[in-house]
Amino acid sequence: MALLRYTSIRPKDFSKMIKRIYSITILLAAFGIVRAQGVINDQPKMLFSNEQTVGAFLNSNGIGLDYRFSKFLDVRNDRIYEVSFDYVKHPKEYKTVVAYDFYTRRFVYGKENLFWELKAQIGNQHELYRKYDFSSISIKFYYSGGMSIGFQKPIYYEILTFNSSGQIIASEEKKFDPGIHLYNYGGTASFTKGFDELKVYPGLTFNAGINFEYSEREPLIHALEAGIGFTIYPRNIQIMATEENRFYLFNMFLGYRFGNLIDISESALAKSRKERRKELREARKQAPVIFQQ
Repeated sequence: MALLRYTSIRPKDFSKMIKRIYSITILLAAFGIVRAQGVINDQPKMLFSNEQTVGAFLNSNGIGLDYRFSKFLDVRNDRIYEVSFDYVKHPKEYKTVVAYDFYTRRFVYGKENLFWELKAQIGNQHELYRKYDFSSISIKFYYSGGMSIGFQKPIYYEILTFNSSGQIIASEEKKFDPGIHLYNYGGTASFTKGFDELKVYPGLTFNAGINFEYSEREPLIHALEAGIGFTIYPRNIQIMATEENRFYLFNMFLGYRFGNLIDISESALAKSRKERRKELREARKQAPVIFQQ
């Protein structure tokens, strides 16, 4: 028999894992603040600055990347402009493993479509705790809202036909069909197949979170970020054919953000672009230290 086995892999509850990571993040932030007390940071501070950062996020329903520009409003507040791209999973996706004589395939049985989101948002950021001591942490709260464009692409599967002795005699690519027996699925077809059937859905989105910025050197930014997101669409997002799909998406997220401050003081603006780039390169050459006694 060419067909050896089919098994179903059920991962741990992802939302519980995210909650644990949130707790660890908050404890680390508190630990850093306590350990930093009493060691004064004598580096010159930027009183007027914008920020530009890039972030990578682990979401409770997938993963995401984003770019954020923060515009100075006053010493505690910024206006933020954000563009993000997320890959979205259904909460009830479980990997199935199919093994044959010469290869093993993993795929989500019942998954009908892939779904991505491209978001553009505007919001505000407020600094709750400012860094005064060496190695302390700046804590900021932010919220933003805007438009989301969802992209839905169908998944094609390799459907196998066996003879009476269990050998594969034919293969074709089809969309998911619950009428086809599980044993006839040989995994997913080429990722590129189905892009000509791409569907686009407009939606509204909202994010809120807390940012823990711990970089010891200006103008560099290193931060951990945690929060929640909510997106609503005019119709159900059809990800799974075997599970219930909804018209809204809720997620928790945890990520890392890095970038730099942009000094907008009169003295900084008087410098040439070459001089500003040189200062930034010199700051990046110095190895950062997250926590220091």
